[in-house]
Amino acid sequence: MKNLITRFVPKSLNSYHSVLELRDHSKGKKASMSQKEIRSAVKIAIIDDEKFKAHGNLTNYGYKIQELPDIKSLDQVRDFDVILCDLMGVGQNFDQAIGGASIIKEVKENYPTKFVIAYTGARANTTEANAAKQFADDFLKKDDEITKWVKKLDYAIDFASDPYERWLVTRQGLIDLEVDLRQIVELESAYVEAIETNDQDFSGMQEILGKVDLGGNAKGIVQSLIASGIWAIVFAA
Repeated sequence: MKNLITRFVPKSLNSYHSVLELRDHSKGKKASMSQKEIRSAVKIAIIDDEKFKAHGNLTNYGYKIQELPDIKSLDQVRDFDVILCDLMGVGQNFDQAIGGASIIKEVKENYPTKFVIAYTGARANTTEANAAKQFADDFLKKDDEITKWVKKLDYAIDFASDPYERWLVTRQGLIDLEVDLRQIVELESAYVEAIETNDQDFSGMQEILGKVDLGGNAKGIVQSLIASGIWAIVFAA
């Protein structure tokens, strides 16, 4: 076993980068950007079978929003870092019994680093709402005041644009899928190095993905992370 580990991890352990190096990385970047610039750098999807009434107001605050009446495939939300999902009238192509909660469940299981906010115009204790609360990162009532929506969205964007927090979620997702810890260490080191050297192509991580077989779900989690729109903030000049 010792020889196997040596072949797989040719460097000494202290030669690897730790995500702890990134805890304060994004603070300096964000400090040089206006709130509106930060908001517009993160793509937000709204999944709702009805016209989203707050769309215009939230756009005026600087958010970059696209409405989707429902989705048939998770590929439709792959490019979004923050997702707002209504609970009623959507999810027809997943589990109709729990509506939008079925979409939220699938998104969080396949793309755990995406920040998902469930919302509803119905009671907060319906079957759909109770199911959504198990998976969503946050919850809102459709008729909540705009100031509350803004507060929740700014928090979601703050998380989405934090490379440290995003990697912690990614790492846990890989652990849950029983990815070899040595591969996770290599990926974490390559991830940190890419951010510290401003490598927007994440070439080190791409090389690892090309060499090892992580399995479809695990590979998708990593690919979703490095294809994220948050790097417009992280790699800002």
